[in-house]
Amino acid sequence: MKRIPFLSLLVVLVFSSCSTGNGESENLNAVFTMARQTAEPDTGFIIAAPVWEKVPVLKSFSAPWTDNRQDETAFQCYLSPHYFYFRFQVPDQTLTMHEPFLTKLDVCYEDRAEIFLSATSGMETYYSMEIDPRGRALDYVTNYYRQFDYDWSFSTLQIETQVEDWGYIVAGRLSTAEMLQLGIPLDGFYMGVFRADFDGPKNVVWYSLLRVEREKADFHIPEMLYRVSVEAPRTTQP
Repeated sequence: MKRIPFLSLLVVLVFSSCSTGNGESENLNAVFTMARQTAEPDTGFIIAAPVWEKVPVLKSFSAPWTDNRQDETAFQCYLSPHYFYFRFQVPDQTLTMHEPFLTKLDVCYEDRAEIFLSATSGMETYYSMEIDPRGRALDYVTNYYRQFDYDWSFSTLQIETQVEDWGYIVAGRLSTAEMLQLGIPLDGFYMGVFRADFDGPKNVVWYSLLRVEREKADFHIPEMLYRVSVEAPRTTQP
């Protein structure tokens, strides 16, 4: 598959956050400026859609809690009039997948890419998708702190994956209509982007796109979320 060149991503770094008593964060660690595009790739063509050449790429995953490891995974996302699109390009020479795959909770034992979405900085309620290299998803809703409901699922999540000799690609989309139904405003929300990398059945390294200095990895806390600022719609000049 043709590799897509990496572009810059507008990320404004600010100081680390701390939580207030009501679960809201006083400061968010970083602002993630999400691109807007009008392209609506058909299902089956999302991974290689030409629009990705116009979408900024961020390539700064790290695991400061595991020997300060760095990762070359590349993440892109954009908002169209009808969908939130995302794509991960994940270098991985030790693909780990659980067989037999019986329930979506088996994703917990696999390599995967993850996105968390929340309407609020305190993660009072947030929605998660964890997707393995074969497109099998563990999606769920959670109330802070770690009150998981695995019986819940997205209704419009569409996923595409592709395994390459250098790793795997995970891409997909979620309808903006469903995001609004879940209370996630399209002009700005909160998002965490992560990766789980197994190099053995029980040895996993947890990578986060947002670097947070902690002794142990815990993605289910407000400090791990970006505040997403969505680009204003572009107008055509006469």
